[in-house]
Amino acid sequence: MSGIDVQSRPALAPKVRFQIDTLRGDPVLLYPEGLLILNSTAHEIVIRCNGETTVDGLIRMLHDEYEANEETLRQDVLETLADLQQRKLIIFST
Repeated sequence: MSGIDVQSRPALAPKVRFQIDTLRGDPVLLYPEGLLILNSTAHEIVIRCNGETTVDGLIRMLHDEYEANEETLRQDVLETLADLQQRKLIIFST
């Protein structure tokens, strides 16, 4: 399990920005060293990383919107956030 506090508030790291690729229509994160193409799950998570919503709130929003299994959803969100944090693309505040 990840060490992410579900009461922390994820946001894009400085110099990272989200956009839709104009050529292919893919959601991407742009950062000084490159570009990361997001899959649909990561896209839905990243667009909610506004620095105000907690991880737990993000999970609840996705659960309400998609009616997915809560435990599976929680695991997917935490794994995605941990991967983005490891890549230094998101930061967490309390």
